[in-house]
Amino acid sequence: MTRLKIVVSDSSVLMDLARVRLIEATLALPFDFVIPDVIFVGELLDLGAYTSGDLVRLGFRIGALGGDDTGRALAYFRQHRRQLSLNDCFALRFAEVHEGILMTGDGYLRKIATDGGVEVHGTLWAVELMAQHGTCPSRQLSTSLELLDGDPLVRLPRHALRALKTKLGSTG
Repeated sequence: MTRLKIVVSDSSVLMDLARVRLIEATLALPFDFVIPDVIFVGELLDLGAYTSGDLVRLGFRIGALGGDDTGRALAYFRQHRRQLSLNDCFALRFAEVHEGILMTGDGYLRKIATDGGVEVHGTLWAVELMAQHGTCPSRQLSTSLELLDGDPLVRLPRHALRALKTKLGSTG
């Protein structure tokens, strides 16, 4: 049996996906989705209609780092404490250890991860995959992108968001 690639999500992407009710469509993608335990316990602030318990019930796994890897995450934090939270460092280390994809919207975290050879994507990548894999109706994806575009709390790159809206509109 082929093992699915792990996608490690930070809180910003989870909150965006929850805000527009795309958690189920995300989890239907062909990946093993993981939330680091420190993020699950301490950082999932606004999940809209979802609770953190819903995330597990729907299919997210909760992941923990072992001692040496926890130490490495702490070292990252000491090195980048002005730009990264401790939870960011745990997500980065978890993605490294499991040779997974880091799903984040944090620009500095993306840079550090990419520089370290970790594959990094964000909310718009997940939405595009939902369209490609048919895990969500195109009309719902378009509506979700409209909501994200109009939400002042969402910090997605507007040009990329609007380009994806246009792309999905022309294929749906």
